[in-house]
Amino acid sequence: MEVTPAPGRRERKKLETWRKIRHVALNLILERGYSNVSLEDIARAADVSRATLFNYFPSKEAMLFAPDPEEQQRWQAFLDARPKGEHPWTTLEAFFLDYTAGYETKLRLQKQLQAEVAALRQGNQDVSERLSAFLADWLGTRLHTQGRDPQDAALLSALAFTVMGVVFARWQPDEPFSVFQDLLRRTFHRAGQGLTSTL
Repeated sequence: MEVTPAPGRRERKKLETWRKIRHVALNLILERGYSNVSLEDIARAADVSRATLFNYFPSKEAMLFAPDPEEQQRWQAFLDARPKGEHPWTTLEAFFLDYTAGYETKLRLQKQLQAEVAALRQGNQDVSERLSAFLADWLGTRLHTQGRDPQDAALLSALAFTVMGVVFARWQPDEPFSVFQDLLRRTFHRAGQGLTSTL
């Protein structure tokens, strides 16, 4: 597997600034509400100029949905670390539990704002499509190496995202995040009953 070279100091500093602005924006919006936070508010709280803010994010929506530059590398590293003989459904469960654990604030915001801001619904869809394409590609390769039918990749990916959708719809943002994670774990288990013997 090709190894991605570590970023230099300049690139690392840019990434730190990107993440700082994103972190500040998410927390301000969670605290005050999407419509009550301006770009000026975010720039001030992040201690950057408005021009610098726009160098990193073209809009407020982008602060919610633009992918972290190292996001896909983290996904790949997590999946590569799983046991080679593990059933793909078990891997998907572990992946989504780990993935959502890193996005508690974003998930709360998306739940709160999904009815308020129409543009955010498209942002949610873009995120899902990006992750779905990545997982479908990984699943196809993993199924092939395990001697399974690679065509089952689309089925497993679609089922995993259905589980996520069901759990996200049931969970309320004022509940502890542990409720979300427990519900996700139990729903993956229920949906996967029989899969380990048939796929």
